Amino acid sequence: MSKTQPRHTLRLVAAGMTDVGRQRRHNEDNVLVAQSLDLFVVADGMGGHSTGHVASALTATSMQNFFEATVQGELPSPPPNDESDLPRPAERLAQAVRKANRDVYEISSTHKEHRGMGSTIVAIHYDGDESLHIAHVGDSRCYRIRGAVIEQLTRDHSLINDALALKPDLTEDELARLPKNVITRALGMKDAVKVDVQTVKIEPGDTFLLCSDGLSGMISNEQILEVFDLTGDLSEACELLIAMANEAGGVDNISALLVRADDATLPSEAHISAMEDAPELAVEEVAASIPFSQRYHDIQDMERVRSYRPPPGDPIEEMVVGAELDGLREVMTPDDLAMLAAGGDVEMDGPRSIDEIRVARCKRCDHELYVGNAFCTECGTRIESD
Repeated sequence: MSKTQPRHTLRLVAAGMTDVGRQRRHNEDNVLVAQSLDLFVVADGMGGHSTGHVASALTATSMQNFFEATVQGELPSPPPNDESDLPRPAERLAQAVRKANRDVYEISSTHKEHRGMGSTIVAIHYDGDESLHIAHVGDSRCYRIRGAVIEQLTRDHSLINDALALKPDLTEDELARLPKNVITRALGMKDAVKVDVQTVKIEPGDTFLLCSDGLSGMISNEQILEVFDLTGDLSEACELLIAMANEAGGVDNISALLVRADDATLPSEAHISAMEDAPELAVEEVAASIPFSQRYHDIQDMERVRSYRPPPGDPIEEMVVGAELDGLREVMTPDDLAMLAAGGDVEMDGPRSIDEIRVARCKRCDHELYVGNAFCTECGTRIESD
């Protein structure tokens, strides 16, 4: 009688980074590393600096809230037309994406200043049983690197891909005439969205790359693989991937999130170091471009208003305004909070744009830096956070 092979006990380590790129002055991408939930998300917002970053931040927050609320107990009933027989962890992931879609849609359809906003999403969830579940909407991607082989696991919801699905024999000339970078599916466009979900088996050493099109559109699969020949540190790999995309032009915001399946029976020092490099990332400030007075009145009109505390260490961890809808966490700036705490009124002449906030200057070339820069857009020097 043959002995049963022992099952691997796996744990995930992760690191994520987002960068504004070299040609834009605001970042609409959002990266979520929820290590305790084994949930990892990249969202790419659409709609311009006044709405895109709100959509992606709301998407990430809604996903995390849903997972926190469904750690135990039954999931909400799926839609009647959803006849898929998914395992619970995959269904949980799909429902989280659908909930995020409803949240983004409700805000975009009821708040004039957010009209038309939307977001792509790619998310993975590990169920602790050697299965990884992947969900995506739009053109943010998930790749798997296994050994020296890279494989794209998601299929872009784009005009070109949809055209090929309908007519696989389209010539290169016909494809060249189609508009590029047009996506056909995104969160927030309608009150319901179709979510592509799949489950893959994972092995020790498998690395999954979640990224926005600001990365996948700038560097090739072969270039991605080269990074893992240079370093096994996930944080360094994220930095290299973003640096390469910037070197190739950096025409869009760039996000890279790496998740690796490690054998839990190995010594833990390397894993502890990797996890320290990738703490849970708080959702970015979602309302920097919205006048404070408008934010305040919008929240006053909500039926329920609840407090939200950012992770320890956040400079405004004690005073943050949040709203219902499991996601729209509108964070006041430190100046707003100081004025409000002192009993004063907060007045603004108009929308505060992320573009108008000067953060610092590069220590190497003295180039002006803006919110969202992880690297200098002029010389590529990494920006060390204080």
